[in-house]
Amino acid sequence: MAKTKIWNFFKADGTPVNVTLNKNRFVSVNGGPEMKLNTLKAPEGSFAEKVFNVPVGNGEYAKLCVKNNQVLTYNGFNVETGEAYTPMELPKWAYVFVVLYVMNFFLVIGGAIGGAISAGFAFLTATIASDRKMSTGLRVFLCILLYIGVTIGSLFIAIVLLGVFNAF
Repeated sequence: MAKTKIWNFFKADGTPVNVTLNKNRFVSVNGGPEMKLNTLKAPEGSFAEKVFNVPVGNGEYAKLCVKNNQVLTYNGFNVETGEAYTPMELPKWAYVFVVLYVMNFFLVIGGAIGGAISAGFAFLTATIASDRKMSTGLRVFLCILLYIGVTIGSLFIAIVLLGVFNAF
């Protein structure tokens, strides 16, 4: 079954708005034609969060923010909760981990397997690093643990693959 998410809210002038996200790829406003989400990309997106400008009429936009889930915001507020929405920002120290994952890719395992591991865990690290609900110390500690675990796992996979290739 197709995944559909619907948001209903009122613009500043009181006009009701219905935004529908279909299959995580198409968005429509007030039952209008579906638009491809990729064509609505906003410049304020980041490595860990993609932002899309959804036109809601009269030159106004709602912002669809996608990280682990989808959040629709209007005038800086989450339309579901009414709370102010803070975009995900990657702290400067988190880029060290991104560089470490790139080095891990080139020095340890490489290839498609290494690329998938490095990219996936770099994204997970960015998500942890950007979570402002945790203290900075805890976020750094979790990112270090994750990197150590991934490096050990990558070394293990590399050793297993070397053993398999040397067997032939």
